Amino acid sequence: MSLTEQKTDQAIEILNELGIDLWLTYVRKTSEIHDPALYFLLEESWLTWQSAIIITKSGRKIAICGRYDVPNIELMGVYDTIIGYDESIKEDLLKILDEVKPETIAINYAEDNVAADGLTHGLWLRLTKMLDGTQYREKLISSDNLLAALRGRKVQMETDRILKAIEISERGHAHLANSVKLGMTEQDLEKILLDFAKDNNVTLSYPPLINIGAETTIGHGKGSAEIILKRGDLINIDYGVFYEGYASDIQRLHYVLKEGEESPPEIVQSAFNTVMEAISAGADKLKPGVKGWEVDIVAREVIIDAGYIEFKHALGHQIGRNVHDGGCLLGPRWEKYGQSPFKTVEEGQIFTLELHVFVENYGFCSVEEDVIVTKEGCKFLSDRQTELNLIKL
Repeated sequence: MSLTEQKTDQAIEILNELGIDLWLTYVRKTSEIHDPALYFLLEESWLTWQSAIIITKSGRKIAICGRYDVPNIELMGVYDTIIGYDESIKEDLLKILDEVKPETIAINYAEDNVAADGLTHGLWLRLTKMLDGTQYREKLISSDNLLAALRGRKVQMETDRILKAIEISERGHAHLANSVKLGMTEQDLEKILLDFAKDNNVTLSYPPLINIGAETTIGHGKGSAEIILKRGDLINIDYGVFYEGYASDIQRLHYVLKEGEESPPEIVQSAFNTVMEAISAGADKLKPGVKGWEVDIVAREVIIDAGYIEFKHALGHQIGRNVHDGGCLLGPRWEKYGQSPFKTVEEGQIFTLELHVFVENYGFCSVEEDVIVTKEGCKFLSDRQTELNLIKL
């Protein structure tokens, strides 16, 4: 069974669970604006004119699209009803709604979940104009909760692809650790990882993030050509890849020994130990039924109690079809995150666990792991880093 068949079947189960009658994904020219929901609805196909992909809780799978897109949808073998139109989608859309008579229609917008927010303002205006004067205009709701569940609850095929992406990412990290030399810049290390992805025929799930020493700038910026690796530097590498459309997201930490050193300075080792303790605290808390913020806070308190400055991001995000996959967030109850930290952790979700502290004169101490939520708690999918990797050059 194809992944699209599995995920659309799963969507029907979720519709019934949430009491939603109909899920409507309304799109156009998807080669320009690709709605995130289409990852689970269309495989590699794309749509040109205004199109409506409809799944009902009774089990119907319906595609309304321009006539020239019909053959591609038919080849998928997923949709039981495929309707092609020439002049306007309105008549066929209203006919289907009249057949189903939904009391709730989940459409592709969300306030807090980017992975469920593909409906443009222009298409919202067109959709509501088509529905004006009908009973359906007032039955529209966000597909946020539906997409959060659909993206989060991984079927085995999805988990297998993420595991492969993790394995490739870890090999990339190991390759870099064996390739570093004194005098290399952040951009030099970035190129090593870019070349590794090319040699392994994979694409990156995000540009490699390279941080060397205390002068680096933590965040999502491009590596510097001015920051040069020297002894006594911490090296933080954030590197992930896509494998068959599914992402990994892993950070690894290295310390370049000074001459005469056999172990890192106490200040560096203590920081690393604190990061390990915080990640373990988050992992111990992560299980089905807890809220995302409840996982974040236990790890955050470890960092604060140890006297470090609080990290200004979430402890963990979901990964899947994207490296930041939306839905439940293991994050603090900050306004910018909206309702995401208040969502409930579910079995089958795959999260990152990541945080950092700054070690004066040495750099950023940060590690990131990928974990899956199980019935009892969580399981590390990545080969967890438990010791600071020491590099002698």
